[in-house]
Amino acid sequence: MTSFGMPNAAKIAFRRTLLRLILIQVALSTTAAIVIFLKKGMDFGLATLYGGAIGIAGALVGAWRISLATENDDEAGMANNVLRMAEFYKATLFRLITIVALLLLGMVVLEIEAAGILIGFIAAQLGYFFARPLRAR
Repeated sequence: MTSFGMPNAAKIAFRRTLLRLILIQVALSTTAAIVIFLKKGMDFGLATLYGGAIGIAGALVGAWRISLATENDDEAGMANNVLRMAEFYKATLFRLITIVALLLLGMVVLEIEAAGILIGFIAAQLGYFFARPLRAR
């Protein structure tokens, strides 16, 4: 936050880009689930929705960790840059752990159709190709 409690332009652009990514992931996952539902049935369609939700959860966890890493942009110095870089690696690790845990939960514990989960997850990941970052204005 900058003075007077106003967020800076970079944080606004980050939030808008994240919202755009999530909306695109929801649209792609839902579209894939509808197509799968019409071709394979309800169980496969729900598995596809679950896979899409995994992709969205991974994106949200990664964004949360990145926002924590970039909270204090005012501080400078080599030590702070090293710590910030470590936070970016932690963001990636948290995202990976979340995705693997949710995939295992769905496939092993809940015994949901694995192919449907993977189709939904891949559909959600395609959102990264379409959600270009927005520039700070």
